Amino acid sequence: MTVATDNTALITKKIKELPPLPLVVRKLIQTTDDDRSNAEDVQRVLSGDQALAGKVLKLVNSSFYGMSGEISTISRAVVVLGFAAIRNLATGLGVAGIMAQAGKGTRQELFWAHAIAAASSAQVLAVHTGYEDPEEAFIAGLLHDIGHLILATAMPKPFAAVMDECPSDLLAREQEVLGAVHTKVGQKLLRHWKLPEKLGRAVRFHHNVKVATNGEDSLTPLVALADALAGVHGQVYERSLDREGFARLFQATGLDVSATRTVLEEINAKVEETRLFLKIASDGDPAGAPAPLPPARRIVMLCTDPLQAEWSRQVLEYFGHTMVPMKDFFGAAGKGNAEVDLIILDQGSVTPEQLLKMKPVLDLHRGKLAAFGDVKDRIPVAELGYDLPVLPVAFSRFEIEGLIAG
Repeated sequence: MTVATDNTALITKKIKELPPLPLVVRKLIQTTDDDRSNAEDVQRVLSGDQALAGKVLKLVNSSFYGMSGEISTISRAVVVLGFAAIRNLATGLGVAGIMAQAGKGTRQELFWAHAIAAASSAQVLAVHTGYEDPEEAFIAGLLHDIGHLILATAMPKPFAAVMDECPSDLLAREQEVLGAVHTKVGQKLLRHWKLPEKLGRAVRFHHNVKVATNGEDSLTPLVALADALAGVHGQVYERSLDREGFARLFQATGLDVSATRTVLEEINAKVEETRLFLKIASDGDPAGAPAPLPPARRIVMLCTDPLQAEWSRQVLEYFGHTMVPMKDFFGAAGKGNAEVDLIILDQGSVTPEQLLKMKPVLDLHRGKLAAFGDVKDRIPVAELGYDLPVLPVAFSRFEIEGLIAG
């Protein structure tokens, strides 16, 4: 038998060993999909699991919805929020409760921090892009990497080795080392739980930009972009999005790049509410405290591509950094006064001729140079005659600090 075959059997075993999705959640999905159902029907189904019903009411009356003390019954919650919202909240609470049983430790904390950020990002993006069901987007974001939990429990040491590498092509490395990829494993788990196929598709293809943006559905590209924004918001959990894919996701979701800073600020606020969601779901708090923020920096960006330049500027200003205009930097450099912490070069939009003109000044700041790129470590710059460390398109504040720290 091949390694992949052996691991498929092991993964299937681990999936079956997980607690089943609460029966009331499955019944609730069926009930809310029935056009003849009403608020009383939902109340009756949820009454079969008083613990889950209590968590739904607690969540509805929390800062997650901002209706403190206003909703006292499930039927009232259905009237105010709608069938879809209650169904998704109950589903999310049920699933998150099971996910929280995967154990604790540094890797689990990283997983939860990323899941929280992705769920928050998906819900915020849903509102900004007009997606019809923000709660569904939230659940899809929460579940998008659930396959990692299965792989981590089925093959803890090789899985940890793959994640420690943070490979630029995560799925290829997972397949090579583990004989399985977390996206397919996640979809298999959701099918085992009999969750809607729409959620399974978002989990399966959130790293496959070509499929995600083929127009078949609007949830999958939203989750894919949310995954990238989650990496921007916090520490990078996984890396797979390149520059072309990034541009396609913006086009597919319809997000205006000029709204990036606003979106990130809203995600930041939503993350705290999502921590509350998980605390209610798990009767605890599976996520660790956020990492301390690095200091603000002075940064020059040598980039003329409209999408890349506007996206990067919005992100860097959201991080609190000061953007030094190219004209000011080169003018000050000529006078021996160019106080900056980092210079980011975009070879895709700066011509070789322009770069050769910049070279005398850039050589003086060689230790502060980095370049946008899709590879993991360094990229050659022929006009400069040396390699530069790479900054990916969806970078985090910690990656910026890592470049500055050298």
